[in-house]
Amino acid sequence: MTSTRESVPAVQRARVAWGEALPQWVQVLAEHCDATSQARTAKRIGYSGAVVSHVLKNVYPGDIAKVELAVRGALMAATVNCPVLGDLPTNECLEHQRRKFAATNHVRVRLYRSCHGGCPHSQKGKEGHAE
Repeated sequence: MTSTRESVPAVQRARVAWGEALPQWVQVLAEHCDATSQARTAKRIGYSGAVVSHVLKNVYPGDIAKVELAVRGALMAATVNCPVLGDLPTNECLEHQRRKFAATNHVRVRLYRSCHGGCPHSQKGKEGHAE
């Protein structure tokens, strides 16, 4: 038996939950879920399927700005100019910020220092940021 959640397209669920205020990035997220699957979309943006579900339902309790950056980078080709790596997708920027310090190579050390030391794109220490 198919559940109601699975039978209702993600775009439709998002439109109902967000109404007229549906942001473009949530629309793109929902369209990608419908084109592939919610699990694949979640993996692509670096979040869990539960996070994607909560965003589509407009009930996500976490830092939605970070999810937006991940969606814009992974699905909408948004980039930032990283002081260490140059242009890279916003979702990859967030992934570098999440990494713990490891002196495995000089680039990873430089990234950690930049992400934690004042990079303008860093979400570290910003309101709503969860480590």
